[in-house]
Amino acid sequence: MTLYSNGAPTGWRLDERPPTQVLLGDLSLECDCHPGEVVGNAIAAWNGSALPTYQQCSAMSDQLARRALAVQEGTMVCLRTQEGRLGYFTVTNVLGPSEFNMEATIWDRQ
Repeated sequence: MTLYSNGAPTGWRLDERPPTQVLLGDLSLECDCHPGEVVGNAIAAWNGSALPTYQQCSAMSDQLARRALAVQEGTMVCLRTQEGRLGYFTVTNVLGPSEFNMEATIWDRQ
């Protein structure tokens, strides 16, 4: 999925199958005024070398908070959706200061 802003808020609601674009969602850009930053309602950077598991993102639950997070290609981030599901996303490509390709995995509640 691509996250892109031309000055206006944009984002993805990740509880939908497939994910749907919204103004501000589980993963968003508030504007193009903060290059290299994404915003999430509950996110925290994952610093492991491999993709995080459900258990690893769950263990980080106390760190998941609404925040802006600087990202670059290869950044992995655990998240909690608006409906309380856990998941993560990986930045696969940075196309510009406010345009990112990402892959996301959202787990059903375990």
